[in-house]
Amino acid sequence: MKHFFIFTLMSLLAASCSNQTATEAGKTENQAETVVSDAQISNPATAENPTATPSEYAVMSFKTTEHNFGDIIENQKVETTYEFTNTGKVDLLINDCRAACGCTVPDWPKTPIKPGASGKIKVVFDSAGKAGMNNKIVTVVANIKEGTLELKFTANVRAIKTTEQ
Repeated sequence: MKHFFIFTLMSLLAASCSNQTATEAGKTENQAETVVSDAQISNPATAENPTATPSEYAVMSFKTTEHNFGDIIENQKVETTYEFTNTGKVDLLINDCRAACGCTVPDWPKTPIKPGASGKIKVVFDSAGKAGMNNKIVTVVANIKEGTLELKFTANVRAIKTTEQ
């Protein structure tokens, strides 16, 4: 019985070591799958270079970061475009654009924007069920010094009047 207990314990230990190795191998495989572009390597906004100077970051210069749709009718979809130029010295990489709710859908460039080049972020707002004044924010995540910036818009959504029969 004592030998059986020791054998079982050794088997469990061997299995747990085997699982740990597989997990570590899985991490290595996942890390190997991640392809890092030259633009990402030259991005100074990383932990490896926390003292990067402002001139080493991409800079998003917008014509405007705010838009007012004015009065719109409920259930109407409206869109606006925020135009920007990369006025920095490195490629601009927009990692994500996100809104707080599903009524706002941003679309942004997925490829690097070279210094001096321009791009557009299109935002579509669906006013269904959003009667009243709406103030929305789209957060842009990019390799800029601040890391994120906000695009804002407002819309006064007029409820659809229903007539009783």
